[in-house]
Amino acid sequence: MADGRHIVITGTSRGLGRALVQPLVDLGHTVSGCGRSVSAAEAFNQIYGEPHRFSSVDVGDADQVAAWADTVLDTKGPPDLLLNVAGLINDGAPFWEIDAASFDAILRTNVSGSANVIRSFLPAMMASGTGVVVNFSSGWGRHGSADVVPYCTSKFAVEGLSQALADEVP
Repeated sequence: MADGRHIVITGTSRGLGRALVQPLVDLGHTVSGCGRSVSAAEAFNQIYGEPHRFSSVDVGDADQVAAWADTVLDTKGPPDLLLNVAGLINDGAPFWEIDAASFDAILRTNVSGSANVIRSFLPAMMASGTGVVVNFSSGWGRHGSADVVPYCTSKFAVEGLSQALADEVP
């Protein structure tokens, strides 16, 4: 582990976030991960143990993210790599058939979630003078498509967040 990096990953309950954990651990990195599923976090803690740590966190909830980040920063320090992977996609349907609650949930996780995580970790990363933030997007973040309007909207926002943040970060 001496040569490994500290990597923070969101969305480790399933999908790409979950798939990234094993290869990064195998490469000797320390992983601090979160996802909404309590059972997935508990299972990963059983499988990997220390120095890795997985927590149940809703990235759309700024207070939950801040509390999780405080714990991670206090125990592991700032990450060398911050991977904002957590995301939701809607079931394919015309936009006018997607209810407001579903649309809002996608934006809350995909956009606000990424912002909450960055806001909670970036100051410590900047203070340490190191680290990289990677916000996962999609081709649908650059080119819209029918039946996934909420997802496309959120990923366009993630692209804008990433570009504007790159201009702000030293």
